[in-house]
Amino acid sequence: MNAEINKLLEFYKNRKNEIRKFIKNCDVKNDEYLFGELCFCILTPQSRAKNCREVIDKLKKDEKLFTVNLKELRNYLKGVRFPNVKAQRIIEAREKFPELKEILNSDPKKLRDWLIKNIKGLGLKESSHFMRNIGFKGLPIIDAHIQNFLRKIGYWNKTGNLTKKKYVELENKFLELAKELKIPPEELDIAIWLYQSGEKEFYG
Repeated sequence: MNAEINKLLEFYKNRKNEIRKFIKNCDVKNDEYLFGELCFCILTPQSRAKNCREVIDKLKKDEKLFTVNLKELRNYLKGVRFPNVKAQRIIEAREKFPELKEILNSDPKKLRDWLIKNIKGLGLKESSHFMRNIGFKGLPIIDAHIQNFLRKIGYWNKTGNLTKKKYVELENKFLELAKELKIPPEELDIAIWLYQSGEKEFYG
């Protein structure tokens, strides 16, 4: 087996309990948790997950998640890139939240398509991110860390922008790897992210 994969497997073995604890804690369905994760996934593109998690935790602590206005929200987003755009997207997502709750039990593909179409700032990657964080299984989040790892082990050699077609191809390559390694995709995704990023903690 590829030496890099062996290193990853050893890493996964050492962090497996932590990863599984995170996955288990994702199976929450109250409104604060669900909307908090939606906001978190709107914030994370091009920003550190740690900073985004701190924003969500502060909004919850201040009991502002569902009541904060646009001007106030911008002040919360220090440390997050593009705060004005992302604040606006969160306010708009809040208006869509009742509709989102009605389709949460839909087929995963239908739900992801709905998220992409209706929640600004969520493409394939961040829609999958949100779904994973609220308990959906089998969905990898194909970010730069995953792409780089798949290249490193020879599973992916294409370059250029990540189009929808390329994203789906990468997703399928990742699922092949998960099946080969006999590791649930949502666990393997987190393991690779931690392994590639060098982060000590996982923030979601």
